[in-house]
Amino acid sequence: MRLRFPILFLAILPVQGPARAGPVASPLPVIPAVQGHYLMGCGGCHGIQGRSGREVVPDLAGQVGYFLCTPEGRDYLVRLPNVAFANLSSADLARMMNFVVFTFGGASVPANSRPYTTAEIAALRADPLRTADLHGYRDQIVRAVTRACPAAAALHGYDVAQAAREGQYTGAGPAR
Repeated sequence: MRLRFPILFLAILPVQGPARAGPVASPLPVIPAVQGHYLMGCGGCHGIQGRSGREVVPDLAGQVGYFLCTPEGRDYLVRLPNVAFANLSSADLARMMNFVVFTFGGASVPANSRPYTTAEIAALRADPLRTADLHGYRDQIVRAVTRACPAAAALHGYDVAQAAREGQYTGAGPAR
């Protein structure tokens, strides 16, 4: 006898869930929320450990702390559009910025630097950078930071490479 309605026959079979493979041999790593926020919002360009290939995207590792050498540099980090418009609360963004600056910044963080507060982050992100020439503005900030902290000269590597790509720089040393 041939079944005329095989689909109805299948409909009465018990539904079973996927086969279980048993317990996982080792627990999966747990990433702290602050590190997850960094990875999702910044890590794709700046690298999972803050190393990006500074000729294209500025490195954070060993350098980002220098921006705390001046109030303008400190503000700059938060007022960058990708930071200011991050899909995070100001409290979460403050935690993430402190993670970035104090973890990746390492020895580049000036002594006695204070962490970002939620209120500071909220105020800074309410006034994001609106300049069309972010590279030019960054160059101004980096020059001021370098005057305040001469060891910050390493920050110019990105600016020199960017200016060369744009045909604005042909000599040695920082772009002028």
